[in-house]
Amino acid sequence: MQRTPRSAILYQNAERDITLIDIPTSIALAQGRTDTLLSTAPLESPIALKDDYRPKTQKAKVNKAQESSDTAQHIEYKAIIERALVEIRQNVSGAWCAPRKLQAQVSEHGDSDTHFEELEKELERRMREWATWTETKGDDVAFDLQRMMASLGATPESDTTPAGDAATQTWTVRYQPSPSETPATEEPPPHDEPWTSTFHNPDAHPLALTISQAQTPPSSSYSFTIPPHSTLFLSNTTHSSAFRASFRDLTATYTLPRHFDLVLLDPPWPNRSAKRKGAYEQIGGMPYLIRMLRRMDIARYLEHNALVGVWITNKASLRAHVLGLFEAWNVGLVEEWVWVKTTTAGACMFELGDDGAGRRPYEVLLLGRAAPNAWTRMVHVEVVRRRVVVAVPDVHSRKPCLKEMLEGYVRDKRDYAALEVFSRYLVAGWTAWGNEVLKYNWDLYWTGGDRPVETSLAIRTSLTWHFVCPGSCWRKVSGGVEDARGMEAQFPWYVYGGMWKDRGPDGPVSAKKPRRVKERQRVERRGREGGKGGDGEGREEDVEGEREDGDGDGDRELREEDGVRDNQT
Repeated sequence: MQRTPRSAILYQNAERDITLIDIPTSIALAQGRTDTLLSTAPLESPIALKDDYRPKTQKAKVNKAQESSDTAQHIEYKAIIERALVEIRQNVSGAWCAPRKLQAQVSEHGDSDTHFEELEKELERRMREWATWTETKGDDVAFDLQRMMASLGATPESDTTPAGDAATQTWTVRYQPSPSETPATEEPPPHDEPWTSTFHNPDAHPLALTISQAQTPPSSSYSFTIPPHSTLFLSNTTHSSAFRASFRDLTATYTLPRHFDLVLLDPPWPNRSAKRKGAYEQIGGMPYLIRMLRRMDIARYLEHNALVGVWITNKASLRAHVLGLFEAWNVGLVEEWVWVKTTTAGACMFELGDDGAGRRPYEVLLLGRAAPNAWTRMVHVEVVRRRVVVAVPDVHSRKPCLKEMLEGYVRDKRDYAALEVFSRYLVAGWTAWGNEVLKYNWDLYWTGGDRPVETSLAIRTSLTWHFVCPGSCWRKVSGGVEDARGMEAQFPWYVYGGMWKDRGPDGPVSAKKPRRVKERQRVERRGREGGKGGDGEGREEDVEGEREDGDGDGDRELREEDGVRDNQT
């Protein structure tokens, strides 16, 4: 049967065991938004894998042997996947996803837009810093970012802000009703509070939330939209005791439920083909993650008959690990949902194959039920009900939001409590816990509706400079320009969408140096070595051709050089 336009479901059969869903729309509707989540270009054709791959290391050979042992499970999945794809093709004549607006474009000169990736990495670093803020202040919880990253097996980036710096920095949060919810003449004054890494929106409308750094320029600010009745705990999931303390405080303050009817987890499982960026590195391995999940004590937060879902990869050993967790939580397996990744025409992202060797075009959500009372011991059902969810893949690690489908399994979809762990965005009415819970609530990921994406970059400086235009091309701009807030951008700083960032020679390692800065350094270096222009006076002749605005050959050369430099970073 066909669904209404306000649904993310593009097709679903009467038995609800075959569903075609649009990923960006599912996330937008789950947040109660009318604007559009920016995406990557939809997959038009299957991805061909190398046929000549042979494992080289002993560990790779063991993994290959493990894959072969999973063949029986794969054959079962393959049968239901093929049946589902045939049925959808018979009922859907158009593309298997809604039209998308892209977050990364390619300019007419072929330069890839790496600037958006820089902003993403900057946000991820900030979220790690914000996640440590409450923990560094508490006397009973000593948090060390370096130790946490080491325990995860990750190496902190050279320009990552150490946790120790968090104690010397001041972050504040300002929130007020979203502009789309109140007329300009009735807009209430904003509330300003110190940032504490936990937040609850008690209202039936979204809040516009800004986290900013209280210091003299350069000043950073990040804007987010918080869905109605949503709650966030931006903290490291390894610190379950800190979460429990914050959880008790916040639920007492707002009289929120302390047990959940729905708990959903998307752990960062080790995967050689696709590592989650940023907050969750995977070098720590499976044993560490399993121990971390056990220490979370999920059973403490389960309501009677709660629905529990855990995303897994395609390893049989991992499935066994999660079923062991279910037993520890007194949860019995009842269903498996297989998410199949396809092209816009309905072909599998990777070939299904008969033996399941290599990469597989699906992931699995294991769903279980908690016990109805304290004295009942749950067991896994003998015959597991399987459903197929089909979606064209989007941004890396961005899964479809299944709120619309899962609400059919709770006692009352108008009155239930849900917890999502390792979440990367907030959902209206849900609680989120993890290091990246605000990521896809960041305004830069959204466009249309009442808030257009901010893509302008403005500079005041006497020097020739660069900025990223909406078309993702590099251009030059001379001085005398200031940003919309009237703040001066002092060299060597620039501002993009309200966020200050260092691009000077003394900035972070990841910052790209504009060609003019490189020219200045080259002239000064020649001066130190005894060449002409030692005091930098020859600088104007060296780069005079760069001063003119426009799309001439010199400008194209700058764009091409910057594009190459970005791609090499």
